[in-house]
Amino acid sequence: MTGAAAIATSASFLEAVDEHMVELLAHRDGVVAAAARRPIAAGGKRLRPLLVRAARPLAVDEGDASFDQAAVRAAAAIELVHTASLVHDDLLDDASVRRGEPTIGAVDGRTVAVAAGDLLFSRAFATLVTAREFVGDELTLAATQVLARSSKLLAEGEALQARQTRRPGITVDEYLNRCRLKTGALFSAALQCGALLGGASDEDAAVLGQFGDLVGLAFQIADDVLDSGDPSTEAVLGKRPGADLRDGTITLPMLAALATDAALADALAAPIADDEVAGLLARIHAAGGLEAARRTALQLADEAVALVEPLAGRFDVTRLRAIAARSVDRLY
Repeated sequence: MTGAAAIATSASFLEAVDEHMVELLAHRDGVVAAAARRPIAAGGKRLRPLLVRAARPLAVDEGDASFDQAAVRAAAAIELVHTASLVHDDLLDDASVRRGEPTIGAVDGRTVAVAAGDLLFSRAFATLVTAREFVGDELTLAATQVLARSSKLLAEGEALQARQTRRPGITVDEYLNRCRLKTGALFSAALQCGALLGGASDEDAAVLGQFGDLVGLAFQIADDVLDSGDPSTEAVLGKRPGADLRDGTITLPMLAALATDAALADALAAPIADDEVAGLLARIHAAGGLEAARRTALQLADEAVALVEPLAGRFDVTRLRAIAARSVDRLY
């Protein structure tokens, strides 16, 4: 592992996180370990690891060796949990492509994919507990408890999504609750872990967790808007637009469109063939679903920033503002 000087910038921090994840899965034989390595190698936005570092209290010096080493482990753990959830998510959705690459299920089958996701989960907690070597037992335990709770919420969100499949009658609040569980929980955990490992108060960590929840909601809505967009968004998503329609996942653009085009409900409640997707996306767009969802995402990002403004002087609020902006910048 490189020293503190080598992980002083965000780019080098993310490089250190990637190296750590690769090392955690290296030297393991068998098809399951090989399968688990592929989604890590495929990369990703790595926004959750950035949140860990963005929550560094200003009382901790930039480049502090102990914090940086602990933060790398926390960031790797959170990204591994996120990746594990995607592996299992792809199984539930019967998805064949993720981040432009074939999914584990498509290549190796369901049994290997389940085991690979489980391996990623186990390695996440195995590495997080090693943060104790750098910041001690108490702070590490606090961070581990946060990630354990968020992992539970993530699982609840996956189950909720399954129950909401092809149910266009769900409310916006029910949709947002699912997003909080599936996306907001890990965003919140990343910020809380970064703050707690840096010795922040429980109160400040809680505020950052609320910020993460709102940013996670904005990020998920932005993702749903892109999935409801035109084919040019495929390069951003790493998959064809319309995946949510094909899977039966009800999203905010769909719910917003229903307010104008109530007849959409019948189509959304039934399995959708590939040759129907383009027409339904056009209807969602024409009904104002994308624009309404965009407005909601931008509003949530603004609310997140307002929440952390009082933390100026204790945290790098400028960096947090940038994180909130990044969560929705794909909408422009």
